[in-house]
Amino acid sequence: MPEMNFEGTATWKGGTECELSIKGKKLVTVSPPPSFGGKEGYCVPEDIFAAALASCINTLFLLIAKNSQLGLKNLETIANVKMNVEGMEKLIFTNVHFNMNIALENDNERERKKANTVYGMAQKICPIRQSWGEAVPISFELNFK
Repeated sequence: MPEMNFEGTATWKGGTECELSIKGKKLVTVSPPPSFGGKEGYCVPEDIFAAALASCINTLFLLIAKNSQLGLKNLETIANVKMNVEGMEKLIFTNVHFNMNIALENDNERERKKANTVYGMAQKICPIRQSWGEAVPISFELNFK
């Protein structure tokens, strides 16, 4: 498979605010957390990063679920990204936790087992886990609703 390239743009709008866009489509204006001089009420870039990670694991799960003929009624993943701040010279991501909530079309033991298998496969091929390795702990949690 060929190498894939992804691109996003941040355009400074004044103060500490930047407008995020992808392929020319404006998405949102972000500002750093108020503790870093940002304005209250804006999304922070790290929130957008967490949402993108949640979307990534959802996509993997959905693709594998489709191949496995797993029927879903609902799928929601919350990504919690932790950062250690040791001054402006050292900002590092220290942990990522995915909390996935699913509702199955047929909620029975057989389908739950299939969902857990799909979930395990998604964890295994997660590009964040494969890229960061063990340098940043990544954990997963699956809940049936």
